Amino acid sequence: MNQTLISTVVLGLINCSLQAADLSNNTDLSIEKSWSQEPSGWTYEVAVDVPDGPPPAGGFPVCILLHGNGGNGPGMIPGFRNLLECHALVAPSGYANSWNICAENSDAPDLEMVGELIEQIQSCDNVNPDRISVLGFSNGASFANRILIENDNPGLTEIVAVVSQLIEPMFAEGVFYGPSGETDPDVESCGYDQSHFVIPDRRYLAVSNVNDFIPYYGGESSVGVSFIPAQWAIFFVAITQGYQGNAIIGEGDLIDGDTYEYVYLDGDVVHVRGFANHGMNSIQEAYIGDFLNGCEVVVDCPGDVNGDQEINVEDILQLIGDWGQTGTDSDVDGDDDVDTDDLLFMLSVFGEDCG
Repeated sequence: MNQTLISTVVLGLINCSLQAADLSNNTDLSIEKSWSQEPSGWTYEVAVDVPDGPPPAGGFPVCILLHGNGGNGPGMIPGFRNLLECHALVAPSGYANSWNICAENSDAPDLEMVGELIEQIQSCDNVNPDRISVLGFSNGASFANRILIENDNPGLTEIVAVVSQLIEPMFAEGVFYGPSGETDPDVESCGYDQSHFVIPDRRYLAVSNVNDFIPYYGGESSVGVSFIPAQWAIFFVAITQGYQGNAIIGEGDLIDGDTYEYVYLDGDVVHVRGFANHGMNSIQEAYIGDFLNGCEVVVDCPGDVNGDQEINVEDILQLIGDWGQTGTDSDVDGDDDVDTDDLLFMLSVFGEDCG
C-alpha cells in the first residue's frame, strides 16, 4: 500500500511532553498524521488506563496494546487490565481499524506514530522510561514485529506478538527488512526493501497456535501475506539478541495440556505454542502476564517524601530543603505550601515503616 507521507503534526493539548506531568487516564496522547489517504490530516486516538495508587519504584511500566484488524484501542484494555495489574496501558486505534503491514486498507504511517507515542510516554513523570513494552494481537502482532525490527528506542525493552509470527518479507537470507516507502502486495516483498539491525537488550515473546488460520508451519495465508514457520521465526529473533546455538524445532517443552514452550536465552526470547485457534488459552495468557510483569509494590505512605518506604531523618531534611516551596512531594498535607503543618505531620508519623 502507498505510504506517501505529506506532513506530520503531533497533537497534545494536555500531554506529558508539553509540560511536566504524570500519565493519567485523562492524558491526551493523540497524534495527527497526514498522508495520501488523508491529506488534510487524521488523528490517532489513544486510550489510556493507569492503575490507581502510587507508581512502583522507578515509575509505571507501560504496555502499548495494538488491536487486531477490525478492532480498536479501547477494546484492548479490559482483556489485559487484570493480567498486567501494575502496568499503565496505552492503546491507540489504527486507521481503518487496522495497521499497515502489506495488504490492509490502511496506508497510514503507523511506525512513525508509534515512535512518537513512545517518546511522549517516556516524558511523563510517573513512567519508567526504560520499561516500555508493546503487545500486539493478530494484525497488531504483525505490527509489533515491525516495531521490533524498525524501532530503535532503547527504552522499548519488550515485545509480545500474539497469533502472528514474522511474515516472509520481514526476513530473508539472514537479514531483517522493513519498507523504505510504499507497502504494496503487488510488488516484490510488499516493498520491504530496507535492511535493519534489530537492537540488543530486547525481550521477545511469540504466542502462536497450530490450528490457527495464520499458518503455524509457514506459507501462504488468507490475509494476503506469507508467513515464516513459527519455530524458525523465534529462532531468527533469538539470534538478534545474541543466541549462538541451534534452533529448537519439534515438540518443545511441555508446559501443561497442549501448550509447549521454546525457550532461548534463559527466557528472554520465547515461543509458546498452543491449540487455541486465533486466540489464547489460559496458560498462554498467564505466560504473558509472567513475562511482562515484575513491579515492586509501593505502599502509599504520607510523609515518606523521598520514596524509600520509611519516614526518617532523610524525609525531614528534604522537607526543610523544600521549605516555602509549592508543588513538591514535601507538601504532605496538600495545601500547596511546604510549611509548619507539613513538618508537624511528619513528626507525628516519624519512624513508621510504610511496608
